[in-house]
Amino acid sequence: MTKLDLLLLGIISGIIICFYGIKYWKHLVLQRKFRKAKKGELAAVKLLEDRGYNIIEAQKEKRIVTWVDNKPHYNTLRVDYIVRKGGKTFIAEVKTGKKVTKPTHTETRRQLLEYYLAFNPHGIILVDMEKKKLHNIAFDISGRNYDLQNIHIFLLAGLLGLVFGWFLYKCISGGNIV
Repeated sequence: MTKLDLLLLGIISGIIICFYGIKYWKHLVLQRKFRKAKKGELAAVKLLEDRGYNIIEAQKEKRIVTWVDNKPHYNTLRVDYIVRKGGKTFIAEVKTGKKVTKPTHTETRRQLLEYYLAFNPHGIILVDMEKKKLHNIAFDISGRNYDLQNIHIFLLAGLLGLVFGWFLYKCISGGNIV
């Protein structure tokens, strides 16, 4: 082997070692993030319960359909926890990173809004495990000023109005009620 061959072999070996070294390093960093997130989620249960929330379900999934050019695309959303307090249902999302625990952080806000629209809870609880703090998140969306959780009240009121209107009509027209 000539010196040039050894140099080329060294360069190629260096590139291969760097490539796999960087790949392995990213893997280790990702594993550390997952461990931290898992620890945060477990600690969040205690924090939520200490603040009076009852855990209803963990890692709740919901399938949604996104229509693109009249073709359905299926996705699954997964929330950390569904919790209840005071007769109201909330989505609890646990965050462990310094940046993403801010409710105004773009990706966090978008994720919470997606959960709000898909699961239709009374509200969202952002669990900031860095500061051990709960943030109550609410969205005011134009055209969505109704509460689907209480739609049965509106249906009952409409039915009662219909019966009362029929009763008045029969009384005024002089017809038999029965």
